[in-house]
Amino acid sequence: MSALLTRLPARWRAHRALLGGDGRWDDAHVVGDDEGVLLAASSDAGPSLFGLGDVRRVGALLDAEAATPASGSLLARAGFVDRARWLTVPRGTTPSPSVLAALRLAPFSTWDWLAADTVPATWVPDPRVVPLDPLADAAAIRACLAVANPGTSADPTHAGEAGWWGMRGRGGLVGVVGASLRGGGPDRAQSWHLHGLGVRPDARGAGIGTALTSTVLAEGLAAGCAFVSLGMYADNDSARRVYERLGFRTELQCASFGPRGADRPAP
Repeated sequence: MSALLTRLPARWRAHRALLGGDGRWDDAHVVGDDEGVLLAASSDAGPSLFGLGDVRRVGALLDAEAATPASGSLLARAGFVDRARWLTVPRGTTPSPSVLAALRLAPFSTWDWLAADTVPATWVPDPRVVPLDPLADAAAIRACLAVANPGTSADPTHAGEAGWWGMRGRGGLVGVVGASLRGGGPDRAQSWHLHGLGVRPDARGAGIGTALTSTVLAEGLAAGCAFVSLGMYADNDSARRVYERLGFRTELQCASFGPRGADRPAP
């Protein structure tokens, strides 16, 4: 991350969405300024792109760097061949048809990035929430997610998991949640990113999602995290109310573009 910070314009070096980003961005290529910035990270499936700042500035950067990827462009430096892996930009940015055609991407979702750095004063641990073993309990976690959150990309066996928690009922797990490690080191505070939250439909309405989320928040801050973050679809009003009651605040409003036919976010 230290190398990325030196490449970022000054305004973006302390942005929590970047400090709380996963390791793919550590070696990202960067263009832009304090008004707007565009990052491109290499992958075997094509570059992932991430924009921050003024929507018109980010749109202009996309037009300049992605509409006709040339030698020396941001995309070329990130290993672009014939398609991108994913694109996330501030909501309100409108990538031009030529950009989307060049990247072979289509609109996928609108979502928000939220973070919290304190535990609610009234919070008390819920004894129903128990830690899970990401390996020994992997099959049970996946079975719960298949019903409770089938669109998630989270998996307990992925590298960099901070932990998984769940709540059990008579038939097994009725709700689960995981968190991945982010940051750490002298120039980047440690954080956790909550993911894979799911409650089985027949168990909803009993406060299970709130209990799972608040447990991850408390555990992360107790482990020394500067903050705990999460992403949520913009139209999920019920989840937003839960998160806001726990102290999470929206710090970034996003729109994402993925390959045509994608049924879940790129992991």
